[in-house]
Amino acid sequence: MIRNAEINQQFQLLAETDYKVFNEKLIPTNYEIRGIRMPALKKLAKELSREPEIETYLENAEFTTYEHVLLYGLVLGNLNKFRLETVFRYMDPLILRFDHWAHVDTLTSAFRVFKKYPEEVLEHFLPLKNDEGEFTKRFFVILLMCHYMDEKYIDRTLQQLSEVPQGQYYVDMAIAWTLSVGLVKFYDKTLSYLEQKTFSKFVHNKAIRKARESYRITPEIKELLNGMKIK
Repeated sequence: MIRNAEINQQFQLLAETDYKVFNEKLIPTNYEIRGIRMPALKKLAKELSREPEIETYLENAEFTTYEHVLLYGLVLGNLNKFRLETVFRYMDPLILRFDHWAHVDTLTSAFRVFKKYPEEVLEHFLPLKNDEGEFTKRFFVILLMCHYMDEKYIDRTLQQLSEVPQGQYYVDMAIAWTLSVGLVKFYDKTLSYLEQKTFSKFVHNKAIRKARESYRITPEIKELLNGMKIK
């Protein structure tokens, strides 16, 4: 059986004081930070996910630190043989525990099972688009970027992005980031939304700025984008 006490012992062994101080400056979270590097957390998550009684852990996990939340999400992301409904059952409460960008951005891409059921996943998380929580909405946006930025879904992704309520900093930054990826991968389609000034001045200009930082965009297009900034 996986016990919280044993996990905490592992955390104590893996924690690094210097890394803790570094993360405390970088990550604005209300959780205590232990200072455990991501490779170590991923390794521990992989080991835990192989345990036959893994659902006992998922049902009784502790969430007292930044790393506890990360570990839980990483474990859940490794469980590709779980039914999608089971993943949702554990994932939905976890999303409500996110209180900063690092949890969202690190864990959203970790759920490889989402690639197997794109329609079901999108339908399930669609209500988060209008959720009041800043980081629940950011999760929805990063979900689009990580799992729906492809030929099949790009039109729906851009439409969904345009419908996400703006005005919260970490949501707006996520939309801008996703749009910048769109400009790299699907320039014409994404450009159309910018030409229509679909997004706020902040999101619009941030998307252009981030796109212009990409080495995958030509100098000519960067110059064109620069001329599209809203003043």
